Amino acid sequence: MPEESEASVAGEPDAITVQHALDQRANVATWAAAAYDDVPLLAILDAPLRSGEPASIGFARKEQALRDAFAQLSILAARVLEKRLANPTNGDRLAEKFGRLTPERKQRLLHFLADARRRAALSGRR
Repeated sequence: MPEESEASVAGEPDAITVQHALDQRANVATWAAAAYDDVPLLAILDAPLRSGEPASIGFARKEQALRDAFAQLSILAARVLEKRLANPTNGDRLAEKFGRLTPERKQRLLHFLADARRRAALSGRR
């Protein structure tokens, strides 16, 4: 009969299980990052406000530009991006900059990403 380690007896995962979980998370993060090019979204978020433009107008314009970019994504890419932005990880520049938006604006944009399947069904595209 195999001997159980103290960690597994105490209900804690062993080192192999933990490493496997970390490897899986790294694979998902790599795949998610490759699912969409961040450069256009970073350009929108980094763009300065126009000369004389009130902040409320400038950030509403940025929100609309992000929605327009999100609308071009496939259902799968929208889902991956929504999960990524809703659950940011250290070192993710896009998620970091997205996180600086007001909570209301972030919620609207995350809902828009999450709604990709419904929008595709209504438009007849996949």
